[in-house]
Amino acid sequence: MFGAASVFSGNGTSPTWLAIVVVIFGILGLALGVGFYTGRRWAWMGGIVIYIISILLGILEIVYGGTVGGVGGVIRIVAGIVIPLYLTRAGPKSFFGKGPVSPSQ
Repeated sequence: MFGAASVFSGNGTSPTWLAIVVVIFGILGLALGVGFYTGRRWAWMGGIVIYIISILLGILEIVYGGTVGGVGGVIRIVAGIVIPLYLTRAGPKSFFGKGPVSPSQ
């Protein structure tokens, strides 16, 4: 988001379209955060889709984003791998109502 802000202010070197996409993904991330926190069913699939797509966005940030975009791109790629893997585990799936209910202890 900081890289997008620098592009919008005229100080960045990244393409404007990439900055717009980063801002859109930031807004989607906030919405997903609310869905994750409240355990909404749509957030499970939305999280998997958005974070897998964000791997490509992370690669573009590394290529076009300079130093700030490079750091953000690496973080985005790691999150794009780790979060979908976590969401497909039994505990998170049952929390979002996507799998069998895990026994309470």
